[in-house]
Amino acid sequence: MRPRRIGKLPVNDFSSPAVEDATGAARRLPLSFTLKTQYGIGELSNGMVGAGFGFFLLFYLTAVCGLSGTVAGTATLIATLIDAVADPAIGLASDRLKTRWGRRLPFMTMSIIPFAIAFGVLFSMPASLTGGIQFAYVTTCLIVLRLSLSAFVLPYTAVGAEITDDYRERASIVAFRLTFQNAGVLACVVLGLGVFMAGPNGLLSRHAYVPFAWTGAAVIAVSGLVAIFAVRRALPRLHAPAAERTPFVSGFAREVIELSRNRSFLVLFGTVMIYFLAYSAYAALALYATRYFWKLDTFAIQLILLAASLGPLIGVPVSSLALRHMEKRTLAIIAYFAIALFQVWPPLVQLYAPITLSPLPAAVVLFLNSLCVGTAIMVCGVAFQSMLADTADEHEWLFGVRREGLFFSGLILSYKAASGVGGLIAGVALDVIGFPTDLAARGPGFTVPADVVHRLGLISGPLPAGFAALAPLFLFGYRLTRKRHREIIALLEKRHGERAEVTLGSVH
Repeated sequence: MRPRRIGKLPVNDFSSPAVEDATGAARRLPLSFTLKTQYGIGELSNGMVGAGFGFFLLFYLTAVCGLSGTVAGTATLIATLIDAVADPAIGLASDRLKTRWGRRLPFMTMSIIPFAIAFGVLFSMPASLTGGIQFAYVTTCLIVLRLSLSAFVLPYTAVGAEITDDYRERASIVAFRLTFQNAGVLACVVLGLGVFMAGPNGLLSRHAYVPFAWTGAAVIAVSGLVAIFAVRRALPRLHAPAAERTPFVSGFAREVIELSRNRSFLVLFGTVMIYFLAYSAYAALALYATRYFWKLDTFAIQLILLAASLGPLIGVPVSSLALRHMEKRTLAIIAYFAIALFQVWPPLVQLYAPITLSPLPAAVVLFLNSLCVGTAIMVCGVAFQSMLADTADEHEWLFGVRREGLFFSGLILSYKAASGVGGLIAGVALDVIGFPTDLAARGPGFTVPADVVHRLGLISGPLPAGFAALAPLFLFGYRLTRKRHREIIALLEKRHGERAEVTLGSVH
């Protein structure tokens, strides 16, 4: 079969040495700034959902809609676990799909609209819903949102791993993507606290969440379409699916077994699981802590959350400079420990230091600390996610097949399972300390008891920080260095060349 041509490079539905050699040559070319930007914009959607889930969801479901922390956390956990089970299947399907539009694009195209709509519907829950119907509504919305998010983000993220083979270029792609992810977080925070929920009681106003929800849905849809266009442009650089000899189900089982034999992947899997358990609990409690423990107004809360989104502007050049002089693993370990430190010290100082900070100086301290947290998260993210792309090359060398989609789905499975558990931990912790629910119905004059506020400080900082400090311990087992990655790329190129020679020889 003669391969079709897109631009100047051959593209085929089926893997062949000749096609792989052509796409390999394309992957060695530098990526343009425009393509990186268009591709990175797709991460705005993930940032919007991440901030919506992380900062607003638990508060919205409990304080505004009246669910208990345990019930809200349970709904989140159910949806997350269903999605986590589906993620590897979605990832492998995007690895194996054969269409004229490549492996990844059809998934992204079909999922972006339900993804956006589910976000809008979730934060527009009718006030008439109560009890079991309310729980079913929330759980259903979360399941649809989670599954459509996965069907978009998994193939989208896999493209970033296979669009280039260059070690440093991959770090650059991750930096672009994470920059726009944080821009999505920034947009969500500004739309929420700065526009629709502004004012002293804006966070407790149910009507404020509806325009917030559908504006966020529009941002998700538009950014997703821009990313789809970018991936369409990048098709000539992407790997063709391998010729599969096994059915999907048995092939899926085999691939999972192969993942379990990849030491580098298991190390990254464990790191992600522990870190995001900590981060999801920390983020879910952030609004409670800033509003009721630190006693800040909406404007100050907005600035603190924005600082975490601005930190990556510092983190990108810091990570770029640091990666010239140290291994990705070393940089990630340092960044993870820094995150734990920045999470733990502010509430402990407020509770046990001789001087207690009033709201204004507390806002300044928390702003600077949040800026440091955002910087550390970006540095860690650039190092960690480019490590994952390098591990995909190692996996091809070990097992003879590329599985970026399955790789990222495995890591996202770990992230989502941990996020669901972290959200449940946050909800249960609120119930354990006796934090009141349905604050909107209690009126603006209600005051949370002092002993509950004290316990809120402990669960909002030291609790997640303890988990965060465990995450980097896994990375001491990661062995894929810069030197070893260069050797693997050279070996893969040699293997592809030998296959091409065999194919040409058989033709002649």
